[in-house]
Amino acid sequence: SRRHWVWEVVLTMKFATAAVLLALPAVSAFAPASRPAFSARSSSLNVVVTGPEGKAAASAEEDLELTYKVIMAHVDTEGDAVAEEPVAVAAVEEAEEETVDISIPYDAAAQLAYEASDKSTAYAGFKVKFEEDAVADVIAKYVDISIPYDAAARLAFESSDKSMAYADFKVKFEEDAVADVIAKYVDISIPYDAAARLAFESSDKSMAYADFKVKFEEDAVADVIAKNAPEEPEDADDDVSIPYDAAAQLAYDASDKSSSFDAFKAKYEEETVAMITAKKAARDA
Repeated sequence: SRRHWVWEVVLTMKFATAAVLLALPAVSAFAPASRPAFSARSSSLNVVVTGPEGKAAASAEEDLELTYKVIMAHVDTEGDAVAEEPVAVAAVEEAEEETVDISIPYDAAAQLAYEASDKSTAYAGFKVKFEEDAVADVIAKYVDISIPYDAAARLAFESSDKSMAYADFKVKFEEDAVADVIAKYVDISIPYDAAARLAFESSDKSMAYADFKVKFEEDAVADVIAKNAPEEPEDADDDVSIPYDAAAQLAYDASDKSSSFDAFKAKYEEETVAMITAKKAARDA
């Protein structure tokens, strides 16, 4: 046991101490008179003092007991030092195993921008403006590319002299645009009274068109009826075919005949061709 081991140490030390004490008279002449032959260590062993500098033991049992206390005090001191060492090692290991926080704070970008700025404002104010600018920048990236319905009117207004308000300009622009679209879809159909209208335009217009039209249609119907009348035997040689210049002839008959038929016919055909050409050009536009 530990106590048994200690007592063995104590006995060994006692014999060693006795041998030293026996040798002291022989060497006392060589030792300085002022230096003690034995002194206690300045440590935890000072709790128990014995020897030439301390109080002598009154008996052998007391001497052994005092020696035992010195040894145990030494053993306890060494044990405390050994026990403290694992604690220190554990503390070092714990410090080494501390995890580093690598998370990025939400305002890291604002902080970096502030550090790079002239810092003319406090960070709190700088941060608010930085975040507002960042939000505005993100919104600006999602640009609305839709075209408003009045974009054409707006462009035309910007190119104009702006002599009128945009609202009025827009109304007029849209009206003109509608009229232009309608004009592109030209009606090339020929009205039923086209022949009467042409004949009237070539006449001296001495009467209103409505009256001229009535007379023209009556004459046209009579002419058709006459041309489609049943043939009489005595008139077997009559030609019932319609000459190609029948319309010119009808128009000439309805005119004031101030010029010869040939001149009237030439002018009539030129005007007819010009009218048809204009209608075709409008249709193809």
